[in-house]
Amino acid sequence: MYWLEVAVQTDGEGAEAVAEALRPYAPDSGVVLEQLGDESTPDPDALETAVTVKIYLSSAQDTPTLRRRIEEIIYHLGRLYPIPPPTFQEIKEQDWANAWKTHYHPFRVGKKVWIQPSWVEQGAAADGTDQALPDDVVLTLDPGMAFGTGSHPTTRMCLMVLEELVEPGQRVLDVGTGSAILAVAAVKLGAGSVLGVDIDETAARVAQENAGLNQVNSAITIRQGTLADVTETGWDIVVVNILAPVIINLLKNDGLLDYAARDGRLILSGILAEQMGQVEEAVMGMNGRVIQRQTISDWVALTVQPA
Repeated sequence: MYWLEVAVQTDGEGAEAVAEALRPYAPDSGVVLEQLGDESTPDPDALETAVTVKIYLSSAQDTPTLRRRIEEIIYHLGRLYPIPPPTFQEIKEQDWANAWKTHYHPFRVGKKVWIQPSWVEQGAAADGTDQALPDDVVLTLDPGMAFGTGSHPTTRMCLMVLEELVEPGQRVLDVGTGSAILAVAAVKLGAGSVLGVDIDETAARVAQENAGLNQVNSAITIRQGTLADVTETGWDIVVVNILAPVIINLLKNDGLLDYAARDGRLILSGILAEQMGQVEEAVMGMNGRVIQRQTISDWVALTVQPA
């Protein structure tokens, strides 16, 4: 028996579209986004622009018909945006589960957040020089097949802003929690309670597992659902790391700003530079105010103050 790795190389903008197109064919809807480069530095040029989207199919699923179907899907996407054809690679059964972990190593985000993959020995160095320090906030993470390894610029910027904003005892809402990396970070930075919501069942399960892995279950609540399912308001920090069109919709149609306390803050990420104006316009249209902008490569994160 083998596993079939289906890979499509694109960029940050195309990756989300490819991931959504391939998700229905992946076991448990599991999609891996891999971006290589030096993840330990905020230098905009440290990460390669290419993002590889991967899914893994069992040998039983691997048929000429399915391969053609995937090729057709990517071809049609390529008519709208430059995307090369998918590649197919057979991986031995004992190797497949670890194949996507090859390029995922410990790394630092901001001044004191250290991401420690669960399968790497505690204390291992990211490279020849950088390693976890005694005062670091260490996040032990097993993303499984959920979004949120911490390596993507959108997540890194959220972690950097959380590091600045979180104060002891605060209440934090994490919309689209994915692997719960931001929820776990918020607690370890001092938040008193965090609610993480995600529409995806697999993400909600992985998020709960990561909360346990970091021994912060008592401070984190994970729910499968959407923002509309959240009835609580008055959050000190609301973090949304999704995509610009979704953020705009949440602002205009779901009252996103209303979920934050009057003196609270919203962290909005997943925004391409060319989309920043649209998001800022939506923020101002709902009487919000952008008070800070973070940029890494062609991605932007906004810190917003509600009316």
